This record gives sequence, structure tokens and C-alpha cells, in this order.
Amino acid sequence: MRFLLLFFSFALAADNEIFIDQSGSNATIKLEQLGSNNLIGGTSAVSGTMTAFDLDGTDLTLTINQIGDSNVFRSDAFSSDYVTGFFDFEGDSNQMDILLNSSGAYSADYADINIDVTGGSNTFDIEIAENSNADYLDLDWIIDGDSNEFDFDIDYENATNYIDIFGDSNTITFSGSGYAGTTSSDSGYFYMDITGSSNTFDITQASTLARDWLKITGNGSNSSWCIVQNDGGVSTSC
Repeated sequence: MRFLLLFFSFALAADNEIFIDQSGSNATIKLEQLGSNNLIGGTSAVSGTMTAFDLDGTDLTLTINQIGDSNVFRSDAFSSDYVTGFFDFEGDSNQMDILLNSSGAYSADYADINIDVTGGSNTFDIEIAENSNADYLDLDWIIDGDSNEFDFDIDYENATNYIDIFGDSNTITFSGSGYAGTTSSDSGYFYMDITGSSNTFDITQASTLARDWLKITGNGSNSSWCIVQNDGGVSTSC
């Protein structure tokens, strides 16, 4: 297993930077950053710029805690079956990008991703297996805060997405697709529970799976929802 983990701390700027390049299997990585203007990214990044950190391998466990404001987290796991991720973000104006086999060169099967967000005006981008189906994906979100933006792009055969939202004026864009499912177990599930008002949701399920499931419950008002389900495998946007 090859593992490179670099820590940089600049006292004058009061910023912390962690750069990661890891290949191999059965790795456990735990990172915690406290404060503002922190960065977790790739080894080719330099102060003030951003690339994704690279994880190649299977049976990976990744725990990330970023607590503070204006932090940046960007990851890309290329060959990444059996990934377990725990992500905890607390603060405002943070940016998070999670790419899991976004190139489609490998599979992205049996991933268990858990994300807990507390704060406002955060931006999150999740891209999982856009060009190669992910089997048995479990993606769980808890969002507590206002004016957050979330963008999901997932290609799956068997996936479950749970999203709990507490707060106002959040924007959710979800696109789920899958093209190889042939049995009743090849399904995509999307559950969302909303507490708050003036939310905007654009949700698209476009696949040839045996079934796509969608369930949304909430007690808010003045929301704007667009929901598209297309079993022909053709993406139809809101």
C-alpha cells in the first residue's frame, strides 16, 4: 500500500491544509480540522488552489470532521469498492466536493456514505459513478441550516438515498440514473424529510431499472418542487 499524507500549517494565514494521495486496500483515514479557511485536497494542490485528493483501493474507511467557516473539502476515489465514509461539517460558507469513481474507469460498489451538515450558505457537490453503475450504494444526509445548496449526480443499480432537512431556503438538485437493472432488487430509492419553508427541489430519476422509488414528506410552505421520473433511461430535466 502506498500512502502519502502531507500536513501544512501556515501561522501567518491561520489556515490549515491537508493533502492526500493514497493507493492500496484496507486503509482507515481520520482527519479533523478546527477553525476557518481550512483545506483538504490533493497533493498537487498549492496554497490558494484546489485539486481533489486521490484514494485508489478497496475496503476504505474515511472519517472527515471540518468545524469552522469557509473551509474547502474535495475528494476523488477512483477504484473504490467497499468505501465507508463519515463526513461531519459544521459552520458557514463551506465547500465540499465528493467524487466517487467519477471517471467511470472502475466500479463504485458497496459504498456507505454518511454526511452531517450543520450551518448555512454551504455548497455541496456529490458525483458517484456517473459513467459506470454503482451497486448497493447507501447515501444518508442530515442537513441542519439555511440557504444550503446540494447537487447530486448518481448512476446506480441498487441505491438508497435518505435526506433529512431542517431549515429554510435550501436548494436540492438530484439526478439519479441506472441502466443495467433487470430484477426487482435493482432499484433506486429516494427518501426526503423536510422541516422548513421556501425550499427548492429539482429531482430526476431516469433509469431502466425495475423500479425507482421516491418519497418526500414535509411540513413547510411556499416550496418549489420539480420531480421527473422516466423509466426509459432518458434524462428529462426540470
